[in-house]
Amino acid sequence: MDSKIIHAACMRAAVTVIATGIAIIKQERNINYILREPRINAIAQREFYMDSILNRGDRHYVEQIRIKPVVLYNLCDVLTSHDLLRSTQNVSIREQVIMFLQIVGQNQRFCFISDIYYRFVETIHRYFRIVLKTVLKLYKHLIKDLGDTVPAEIMNNRRFYPYFKV
Repeated sequence: MDSKIIHAACMRAAVTVIATGIAIIKQERNINYILREPRINAIAQREFYMDSILNRGDRHYVEQIRIKPVVLYNLCDVLTSHDLLRSTQNVSIREQVIMFLQIVGQNQRFCFISDIYYRFVETIHRYFRIVLKTVLKLYKHLIKDLGDTVPAEIMNNRRFYPYFKV
């Protein structure tokens, strides 16, 4: 009789556990989960910020990146035409150059720029170095060597000639 009682108690416990499990599963299926989405759309915010710089007028533009829009576009064209800078999958040439100019022109910290553009500090640092190296490579295209000739204005002026000896 003891084994029948134990067996019946085990069966009741098993049925209770199974019924509880089924109730929990039914309750979980009825819960509507709210899918979590990003709080902000970083790509859209980044484009909005760059457009706000570019479209607010020349004065605001010069205050932000220290050059006029025409000069920025020409700089981007020169860097592209000489194959010194390329767009990547995530960062355009325009964004790279604007970030670089804000850091150099405004003396902004990488942390501040990373907050504005919703990028990691390491990404800002990497693209800053890339643009800096490409701008430094422009000297081959912009500075012409005159050879051994020194202009008469420099040669005859004591203020300049000692510093510009060839």
